[in-house]
Amino acid sequence: MTKKWWTKFFFLIAVTLISVMYVLPTFTKVGSDAKTSYPFTKKINLGLDLQGGLYLVMGVDFNKVFKEIADRQLTSLNDRFKEKGIALNNSSVKTDGVPGDDPRLAIAFPAAQKQSVKELLAKEFTNLRLTDDKNESIELGISNEYRNDVREKTLNQSIEVIRNRIDEFGVSEPQISSQGTDRVVVELPGIKDVDRAKDLIGRTAKLEFKIVDAEGMQKTDLPKLIADVEKEKNLKFGDGSDAKFSDYVKALNDGAKGKIPEGSEIAFEKRAEIKIPMLLKSKAEVTGNDLQDAQVSFNQESRRPEVAFELNAKGAVMFEKLTGDNVGKGLAIVLDGVIHSAPTINSKIGARGVITNGRGTYEESLRDSKDLAIVLRAGALPAQLELMEQRVVGPSLGADSVTKGAYASLLGILAVFLLTAIYYRISGVIAVASLLMNVVLVLAVLVWLEATLTLPGIAGIALTVGIAVDSNVVIYERIREELGLGKTIHAAVEAGFDKAFKTILDANVANGIAAVILMMFGTGPVKGFAVTMIIGIITTIFTAVFVCRVLFDLYLKKQEDKKATTLSI
Repeated sequence: MTKKWWTKFFFLIAVTLISVMYVLPTFTKVGSDAKTSYPFTKKINLGLDLQGGLYLVMGVDFNKVFKEIADRQLTSLNDRFKEKGIALNNSSVKTDGVPGDDPRLAIAFPAAQKQSVKELLAKEFTNLRLTDDKNESIELGISNEYRNDVREKTLNQSIEVIRNRIDEFGVSEPQISSQGTDRVVVELPGIKDVDRAKDLIGRTAKLEFKIVDAEGMQKTDLPKLIADVEKEKNLKFGDGSDAKFSDYVKALNDGAKGKIPEGSEIAFEKRAEIKIPMLLKSKAEVTGNDLQDAQVSFNQESRRPEVAFELNAKGAVMFEKLTGDNVGKGLAIVLDGVIHSAPTINSKIGARGVITNGRGTYEESLRDSKDLAIVLRAGALPAQLELMEQRVVGPSLGADSVTKGAYASLLGILAVFLLTAIYYRISGVIAVASLLMNVVLVLAVLVWLEATLTLPGIAGIALTVGIAVDSNVVIYERIREELGLGKTIHAAVEAGFDKAFKTILDANVANGIAAVILMMFGTGPVKGFAVTMIIGIITTIFTAVFVCRVLFDLYLKKQEDKKATTLSI
């Protein structure tokens, strides 16, 4: 045997040992002890279909997103027209009679101002498109390019925020992806607390600090006013009503216009089933956008959990001014439109503060504080998400899938091994050894990449074995042809491996392209199948061309020692 062959042989031994060591913790208890000195402790991550968990489809309410954009555009438009001295007769956002995700801005003006209006719109409001043009009025819609950009960014930001929250929640290998143009798919393998996970994902985390309008509350009988507006507008929340609380509060404030002080709004502090109404100043001087960090801490007196937050430099200056100007007044901490607490400002507060959570048991308070800190740190969702679909995969179904999937794959692999060994005899046994090496390599790479193994992924491993056998068949049939032409054993083997390489490479590259496309555009199970296929294609080329050749050279050496003139092929 040459020095080159021995180098290849020792490299093969090293790769085999490392691969086996990588895979051992997955199938044995090796490396599970925290004090272990074993170098590899990672295991193959099982997907949702194998270990159970939570599958959610969340929908983004783009009707609301574009309505808010239209409202902001209208405010900016009115401000700019006022600055330019252009008087408008009327301006409003129109949602009736138009698509829900395409609200219109309707503005009316004196006919003499039309040219000035159009020039300003064309110069400064390029995100708007003209949908109706009359002598004394214009109707505008959000441009299609801007709407598409908002859709893409909103989905991407939602995915990123959810991923940040789930990472801190402690779920291993979550799968979060977009579906279509308005949905986010969330797969959480091994999740136990379903309701907590759903709440954590869906919270918008819009944090605002608003001053309590104590003077307005003294002048207004809030409970009676709310009851009158509910009766007048036929509003209802709870008791079987399907209305969202945020929609209820918005409709209530719309109905209360002119009956409460201008610049104030009605908000509620919710305690169990009780809604405590308050009047707050509408403008939020400091918001969650100014937040730098949020951590769970414990009150030194009560020892109850609370959330300590820290503001950035800009937020600290604004918060110090807000609290300094309103000492003695109530400061409402509003999270997602609901008052979390409304403590009295005793002195000026700088960059740091706390959000107390004094309700419920200690365990409930600690859990809620942890979740609130996660949500605040991870950031606010760019849009409210609605639950469209939920599936909870039980552990028994996952275990059943593992057992049946592994059993079917094992049977298929064993059948391939047996047929190969019978048909190609000793050469077939060499092929089986390289196939076993292939499977071990695939599993080791899955552990190394921390990839997730799904049930389709197991099928992909079985298919990898089939593809690898094709490579061995191409090589062996080529060797048979060369022997039939009268070549020596060494010459036939050399020609068989060399001439078959191009065919093997072409076939695997074609399979690899298909697998890459599946991984790029597929979701969930399809992507899991594609990942194992890509890994399997790479390991197949390595084992068919390198491993099989090294083992075959060893076999040829034994044949030479016996002075044999034929191959067992």
